[in-house]
Amino acid sequence: MKNYCMPDPGEGLTEGEVVSWRVSPGDIVKINDVLCEVETAKSIVELPSPFAGTVAKLCAEPGETVAVGEPLVTIDDGSDDQPEDEPEFLVGHLTAESGRRRRRRRGAAVSAERAPEKAPQTPTLKTGPETDVEPVPEPAQPTQPSRQDPPRMDRAGHVLAKPPARRLAANLSIDLATVTGTGPQGAVTRSDVKAAAEAGRQAAPEPPVVGASAGDAEFATLSVMSRRLLGGAPTEPDGHTRRVPVRGVRKVTAKAMKDSLDTKALVTAFLTCDVTPTMDLVDRLRADRRFKGLRVSPLTIWCKAVCLAMGRTPVVNARWDDAADQIVFRDQINLGIAAATSRGLMVPVVRSAQDMTMLELAEEITRIVAIAKEGKLQPTDYTDGTFSITNVGVFGLDAGTPVVNRTESAILVLGTIARRPWVVGTGDDERVVPRWVTTMSLGFDHRLIDGEEGSTFLHDVAEILSDPASAMLY
Repeated sequence: MKNYCMPDPGEGLTEGEVVSWRVSPGDIVKINDVLCEVETAKSIVELPSPFAGTVAKLCAEPGETVAVGEPLVTIDDGSDDQPEDEPEFLVGHLTAESGRRRRRRRGAAVSAERAPEKAPQTPTLKTGPETDVEPVPEPAQPTQPSRQDPPRMDRAGHVLAKPPARRLAANLSIDLATVTGTGPQGAVTRSDVKAAAEAGRQAAPEPPVVGASAGDAEFATLSVMSRRLLGGAPTEPDGHTRRVPVRGVRKVTAKAMKDSLDTKALVTAFLTCDVTPTMDLVDRLRADRRFKGLRVSPLTIWCKAVCLAMGRTPVVNARWDDAADQIVFRDQINLGIAAATSRGLMVPVVRSAQDMTMLELAEEITRIVAIAKEGKLQPTDYTDGTFSITNVGVFGLDAGTPVVNRTESAILVLGTIARRPWVVGTGDDERVVPRWVTTMSLGFDHRLIDGEEGSTFLHDVAEILSDPASAMLY
């Protein structure tokens, strides 16, 4: 008997709530079969079985909160009669006999069993036009495949695809084997991958609303998150009051914000600027075939501008170490992108943003925000952020005074972008014309970021947005 215990979800979280079971007592499970879905304060994750056997007992009901290290399920693996805790496994424990069933890491050599001939290596390249690299073809075929044909394979048994298409598929979590190739010799192109991703999004069912019915007139004007919190019957004797336990995302967010306010010297700077050239650039990118199917918005340009501006004021990307009484400078820029989801505010992280092209930023933002909205973020998707960006403009607000993440030192708030009268030209050519205008606000920790440094950073971001060509100077 083995007890599979609640694993440590990371980020200091100490418990998880069982959402649903995928197995029942008496079911036979194999290694890595999904046992249940568990909701932590950050995401909903599937827990696979770390060993094979027969499900003997479910130790928690759906909706029950289980502490890290407490038993979730007992599985009879034929070892003995006394349940033995196995809290250390999360994604599976493979025996020597089953070890060869592990998925190979990307880039690993092909085994002799599957590839008796030496497999040609696919070079790793930056994302670019689809014509950059030719795929390795199979012997000539008499006809081109139709849209219904399966993808073609090279001699090593890999789906025929160019490196840019492989990179995009990896970013969007698309299995190339499920994509119909329309390129030469049936190769999968970037357009094929984007079409598969779009089809998957359209086919995905809407997540159910827990608590109040989505059609209830009483809750019709509320957000999905509010309906989740307010659903159910009143809990107070007056019949008009509900008490909702503080847990999950709300509990973690409240503690983080309070800790930040208690430990940081927070100030906010504001700047209003003309971003018409940025809006023109967004239109051009959306029309570019390489960006088809991706999330392209002013936020994409803001992310690039932030990375460039930090070159002049790297302290904005630093953090204050209270224990050592030191300022820790970081070379890597991990951008936290605030996203409103049905579970509350989530901040997935775009890692090493300073090394990304505009196309790569668009691909990664598309991927990470989609995962956040599905509630499937993993600890590596939301940890180790160094700077955050939040867009309150989507809610019609002009600006805000943000609270900086407790592990960071600054956060940029984007206000609504609207057509407003703006003075252009000088002297006799001065005139008032309608332009795209926005207000940005930078919240920062005054302990390590002086007013001059915060103002310089905000001004540099505005300069790039007002004239994207000025990015060549950074």
